[in-house]
Amino acid sequence: MTTTDDAEFRYAFEARCARVLQEIGETIEFEVHRAQMDEIIHALDVAEEVFEELAEDYDLPLSHRIQEYFFRHGAVEAAWRSRRPGTALVGDFKLRHIMSAVGNLRMTRFWKGEDDAERSLFKDLRIFDDTPRTGSGRMALLRATPGTADPEIWFFDMRQGVVPMELDYPAYLETLLVTKGVIGWQYLYCQPEDCGMGFIPLVDGLQEMLDVFPRLFPDHDYADLRARLEARR
Repeated sequence: MTTTDDAEFRYAFEARCARVLQEIGETIEFEVHRAQMDEIIHALDVAEEVFEELAEDYDLPLSHRIQEYFFRHGAVEAAWRSRRPGTALVGDFKLRHIMSAVGNLRMTRFWKGEDDAERSLFKDLRIFDDTPRTGSGRMALLRATPGTADPEIWFFDMRQGVVPMELDYPAYLETLLVTKGVIGWQYLYCQPEDCGMGFIPLVDGLQEMLDVFPRLFPDHDYADLRARLEARR
């Protein structure tokens, strides 16, 4: 488990991630399989240099808002499930270092697309968050269109395909910390008409999150998440 000694962290978002991982690890109602920050990538541990390289080598002059969410670790990850009998509440995420995502995790390494439109889109998509412990085939993707400062965020589900999200990269990370990676939370930030067969099996877990989290983690207002779930049923 990761501790929250702020002296360990050079960047503010690292400390915030560590505190959330500690919250997950200390929640006695969770069976926690993993809650950790991976090793620091020492060749990619200076934010200014990383974002300069992204701008020069990948034509991604990412905004200062995105740069505020930099972390040096190879990944921030957690996998857990509720201990409640018959639970549908499961969390799984693996948030990747932004350079690793852009440079090494192209969507086309895994799926090429089924038609010209998909193939064109997939060439720009980079995986920055996925669900490796559950193997659920769901992942979040940054659209690395050359010249963009604030890339679009897309969500892929093997059962549903790829759909755009209403969140940008900073808002995605903020919501990930709030939801603790509950499986399928991303659907709450996709258009309701895009929430089809992939969404249906996840409703019970999302509802359980909204029943349980206000008690477990009372510092957050869950009203928006609740309204979004109701709009997508």
